[in-house]
Amino acid sequence: MSVTILDVAREAGVSKSTVSLVINNSERVKLETQYKVRQAIEKLGYTPNLAARELTTSRTHTLGLIFLTSNMYQSPYAFSSICETLLYDTSNGIYSGLNNTEYTLLVERFSVMEDSDAIPELIKSGRLEGVFLIGGLFNNHFIEVLQKQELPVVIIGRQHEGFDSISVDAEKVGYLGAKYLFQNGHKDIAFINGPVTSSNSQKKLSGIQRAISEFNMDPSSVRIIHTNYSGKGGYSALHSLWEEGVRPDAVFGASDGITSGAMRLLYEKGVRIPDDISVLGYEDSLLAEYASPALTVIDAHKEQMGKEACAVLINRINKPRAKVVSLNMEPSLIFRDSVRVR
Repeated sequence: MSVTILDVAREAGVSKSTVSLVINNSERVKLETQYKVRQAIEKLGYTPNLAARELTTSRTHTLGLIFLTSNMYQSPYAFSSICETLLYDTSNGIYSGLNNTEYTLLVERFSVMEDSDAIPELIKSGRLEGVFLIGGLFNNHFIEVLQKQELPVVIIGRQHEGFDSISVDAEKVGYLGAKYLFQNGHKDIAFINGPVTSSNSQKKLSGIQRAISEFNMDPSSVRIIHTNYSGKGGYSALHSLWEEGVRPDAVFGASDGITSGAMRLLYEKGVRIPDDISVLGYEDSLLAEYASPALTVIDAHKEQMGKEACAVLINRINKPRAKVVSLNMEPSLIFRDSVRVR
């Protein structure tokens, strides 16, 4: 026999209407009572009838996750495409953040590049109460189109004025990476950055410049190359330096995809990591720990970004007039085997 809302009410020692208020995230119920009700729900294994509740409350309790990609028709695992580790790791955090809530999640991959006036199908459906927008591959026009939908949105991975956002301090990423390599005696670093048009790419450069100034290094000690976030992008960028006769003592990649591509080029050239050259990545994903040698990285804390985004989006749904949140998370170094330490 299935558990009913009345069973939950009896277990928690409250009324049926109180249980209903808690399920619908009402702020009218005291925190202690909310806790008792949620404990009863978990103990009894109660699952609300979402379809019935949608009819009575005009709420769907459905959220959308829109992952922005450069090419919807290319395999995300191709060497020439942007590896979608950001989607995988961040969505894990979102799923975790939605535990013990009444929200369900629908996912769609979408490319702004193919039609800037297009709107993701999930948004056009009109059933969403809020949206997670993952990735920085969007332009101002797309944001203007999105604003017209009047739908709560949290951007994950970059900031945009007027929108709730969860991102990593990109300036600190550049600073931490350059500082760590300088501290270990590296004086000729190839920094393979993302697209020059990306605001995050520019922030990483600012961080590198801060480290150069702090350590009184020659500005030419860090060579900057811009590419896309694919493995092929990292491979081609480092290959172009190699063809020019440049032999850096360290490579710093702006994503795990870029860094993996650079490592493939070094393998083909017979260059040993970290004996002959150090390699430092940014992001931390499946690619990093499975690399050989295991990749030393600056951690983007992607799962935590997903969890934080859940709290922000649910708060925005419940409090539409709340102050805009722009959370800039601190990156951190994970020490593995790809950087020569002096």
